[in-house]
Order: sequence, then C-alpha cells, then structure tokens
Amino acid sequence: MKVLDRYLKRQRALFRTQYETPKQLFDSACEMLIKCYAVCGGERMKPGYTRRNPRLIFLVTDLILYLFVNLYSIAIVWGSLMDVVFCFVTLGIAIQGLAKIEAFTCPELNDLHQYNVAWFKVPPRFPEVEDAHFHTAAMCKVFIRILAVAFSIVAIAIYSYAILMPLVVGKLSLAFGFYLPFIDYRTPIGFAINWVYQFIQVSEGCIGLMACDTCLLFLIVNATGQMDLIIIYLRRLTELIDTNAVGQNDEKIADLIGEIVVKHLEHTKYVTDMDKLLKKQFFINFSCIIFELVASLAIVVRVRNFCLLICYLLFKQYSFIQQFPWYPGMAIALICTIQLFVNCTLGTFLSSKVSISFNLVF
Repeated sequence: MKVLDRYLKRQRALFRTQYETPKQLFDSACEMLIKCYAVCGGERMKPGYTRRNPRLIFLVTDLILYLFVNLYSIAIVWGSLMDVVFCFVTLGIAIQGLAKIEAFTCPELNDLHQYNVAWFKVPPRFPEVEDAHFHTAAMCKVFIRILAVAFSIVAIAIYSYAILMPLVVGKLSLAFGFYLPFIDYRTPIGFAINWVYQFIQVSEGCIGLMACDTCLLFLIVNATGQMDLIIIYLRRLTELIDTNAVGQNDEKIADLIGEIVVKHLEHTKYVTDMDKLLKKQFFINFSCIIFELVASLAIVVRVRNFCLLICYLLFKQYSFIQQFPWYPGMAIALICTIQLFVNCTLGTFLSSKVSISFNLVF
C-alpha cells in the first residue's frame, strides 16, 4: 500500500501540471473508458447512446452463439474431465458478459455518470475540497491505466499461447477447448477459422471485462470521493464548534450542518441507485468468477503438479508443454483473481471511508 500511495502522489503531482481542474482530469479518464466501451458498443456514458447499435448487437449475437458452441463442445468432449471443466469455465465468462451488458448499458448508469460529472463542477467551499476532487479524478485515471495493462498482459499471453502452441507441439492445437460445430479444427482451414473465432472471443472478453470493471471502479471511487467531502466538512464543523466560545459561529455551524445533511442524502441516494443497478450483476458475476477460479485451480492441481512447471523452467524440456495443456486455464484464473481483487478492494475502501466519517460524528 505504501508503494501505491507514493505512486498516486507522484501521479497527482503530474496531473496537476497537465490539467487545470479536477473535472478536466476526470473527463480525460472517462474518454479512455468510453473508447474501451466503444469496441463492444456499450458506451452508455456518451450522449445519444442507443443499445440498437451494430457493435452491441454483434456482441450479444456472438455471446448467444458462443453459448451454443460451448454446449456443443461439452457434448463432444464429454468424458474428459479437464476438457469438460474448461468448457464450463469459459461458459461462465459468457454468462458474465451477458449480465454485464444488461447492467452497464442501462439508462441508470448514465444518470450516475452525469451526477459524477456535475459533482466535479460544484465550486469548492474549502481548499481541501479541490484537493479531494483531484485525488478522486487521479485515482480514476491511474486505475484505468493499471487495469488496461493487466488485461492487456493476459490477452497477449493467451494470443502468444495460441500462436506458439502449434509450433512447439508440432500439431494444430487451439488455445481453448471450444470450437465451431461441423468444422474440423484439425485441418488447416478448420483450424484457421476456429483460431479467428477464438481470437474474437478473447478480444471482446478482455476489452469488455476491462471496461465494465473500470466503470465499476469509477462509480465506487466517486462514492468514496463523496465521503471524502463529507469528512472534510465534518472536520471543519468540529473546528467551528471548538472555537464557538461565545456563539459567534452559530450561523456558520447551522449552514454547514445543513450542507452536510444534503451531501449525506445525495451520497445515500447515489449508493442506493448504484446498488439497484448492479445488484443482480454482482450476484451473477461473483458466482461465475468463484466457480471459474475454483474449477481452473482444481484442474491445474489435479492434472499436473506445479513442480513439473519448475522442472520445465529449469531444464527447458519442451515435452513438458504436451503434459501440461492448461495455460489458458491459468490465464482465466489470473483474470478472475484480478476481478475479485478489484471488487473486494473497492468495497473495503468505501467501508473505511464510512468508518472515518462515523468516528468524526461520534
């Protein structure tokens, strides 16, 4: 955490030289997010957005087709534990995608986004408020870069595996256990068609999951920013009360209490609306993530022990790759770990802000 804090401080100092206001910094982060969403047709935060756009229609159609392809693949490989579980794991990613599409393309998401944009436009009452705004906007900008790098590494690893696997093993081998019906992936043409199909799935999956997780991060970070504002106001209120010996601050105290109440009600409404929007998505998302993570790690441990991996790294025995065909599963486990870390960390961060404000009140 100390390393992250130092990194955030350096980035905040850099952003202050690049952007005149916190709103400009936040808009810059949102532009990066909208570009990621644009690939999948889910840029709900953009004015005039409609779900009836070719990119989103293609994505939904592709996911529905993928569900049938995966069920077909399960029927074909039935009897092979690793292959069946692999298909189930990748099936969970498609279910996640459909749940995220429903949640993150709703009009309510744009309402939350517009509130965040308006929040940055409000003139700061105290100098600390502008610092808090810069901190919130800087976190959005920094974390979208971090997630972009993390998901890019996973995508590159999967692409590299898909390209190198046939060259190293000496036969046509797909990265994932699903393939299109009635197209023999063991033939050059069938392999090329299935490889392109899997390439599209990986691209859409990585970009879409990154965009949705980043959008969730923006919502939670802005909620914590609202709590930072309330904490600043509570500290100012404490100072006014402590120096109110003869009642000279009564009017300021009453005005500040009223503003704190308004900020608290706005924050409560914001969190409630966010909960309504994402509640179903969270249930489906976490169920799929936990299943994918547990199933992937269980197969990794069951099929081959990690000591074989160490032997490969030490002695460069390429025949080991034939004994351990589960690298894509390990990549999926890494993606699930990143998703769980982001979701759980953000919830913990918001809870810590609530605890601080509670201690100031009582």
